[in-house]
Amino acid sequence: MLRLPHSTLRYLLAIAVLQLATGWAHACLFARDTQPELWYEWASALFAADVTSVEQDRQKALDVITVRVVETFKGPEGASATLQVPNRLWASCRLELPVVGAHVLVALNPNSDTLLVPLTASYTELLRQHGKKMQSNPAVEPDARKSGTRPSP
Repeated sequence: MLRLPHSTLRYLLAIAVLQLATGWAHACLFARDTQPELWYEWASALFAADVTSVEQDRQKALDVITVRVVETFKGPEGASATLQVPNRLWASCRLELPVVGAHVLVALNPNSDTLLVPLTASYTELLRQHGKKMQSNPAVEPDARKSGTRPSP
């Protein structure tokens, strides 16, 4: 068995925590401050939905959120979706866990990352306008599916 000195172990642990924190911080900025074109770039599925159920999977530290799809902006049409969101996302990003009846924007990327944020009528209109712009000029959206990474806001 390999034994590491305490200082090396602490160093490796600090790096792991920093990487996790940096990733979540980036996701939080993305979730709160992103323009419609970046949502379209990051997501392979992007839709407006109403929350129909919120449950917790305590063993996996997940919130299991079921939604009824109201409008699809990008990706396959669907009637409903069940999302698994790490429960630490809400506190880390200063977002509220949605309640039943909340209207939300759901974004899923090819890496199975899920972001779910409150959705207003005015932001819905911005998403529609960007979708129309993309339909008339498909070169507007770079293909983010190749990298699977989140864009910087």
